[in-house]
Amino acid sequence: MAAIRLHRRVFRERKDCLAVYSDAELVERFRLDSAGILFIERLNGHEIVSSSRRNHAISPVQKILLTLRFLATGKMQLCNGDDLGISQPTVSRAIIATIKSLSSPGIVAQFIKFPLDHGAIRKNQEDFFSIAGFPGVVGAIDGTHVQIIAPHEYENEYVNRHHFHSINTQVVFDPNYRIIDVVAKWPGSTHDSRILNESGIKVLFEQNHLPVHTHLLGDSGYPSKRWLLTPFLRPNQGSQTNYNR
Repeated sequence: MAAIRLHRRVFRERKDCLAVYSDAELVERFRLDSAGILFIERLNGHEIVSSSRRNHAISPVQKILLTLRFLATGKMQLCNGDDLGISQPTVSRAIIATIKSLSSPGIVAQFIKFPLDHGAIRKNQEDFFSIAGFPGVVGAIDGTHVQIIAPHEYENEYVNRHHFHSINTQVVFDPNYRIIDVVAKWPGSTHDSRILNESGIKVLFEQNHLPVHTHLLGDSGYPSKRWLLTPFLRPNQGSQTNYNR
């Protein structure tokens, strides 16, 4: 009888990036320093920890590093895995689990919230006014196109005016550049004004959940509303831009 040869899995040595790299090197590779990486681990590590240590399971920090590396560089998953000594299928599962965890409503709500109490609203209004003299502005709104791979279904709807496939993402910022509202679900061909018209932000203003004389500041892609300041051209003033008030 022929001898049965057993094949043992060989696990590659995994790099301990937090020990190997300085904070400057971590930022260069992952866009966050060690404190930022560990902050994310404290935030969602319990949700992405492997159920067992069988098969040399990777730690939450390693999953976070793989995800940050992929998002920061756009490198192929195989290359990212080679960098850290991890197989491509494991890299794929780690990225999916980490992004799903970080984009969960419970975590998003900790960082992205529209101000509803009068004190926070007033603070934003004062800060915006000190920047450029706009009255009553609580946030600045605009759309940005996040490029994606062409989907298999409804592919045409995702082609934007710049002729690439994208998600048209509506973002509202406060005067300190913090995101206070985001809508990231519309195909790239969707106009900014439609996204606003279908969003919860419109409901807040139209149903009077905010104080009177509270405004958003937007560009000419949005319709002028009592709660939305948009630019217009005054007659005989060339390209000088003013804002409806």
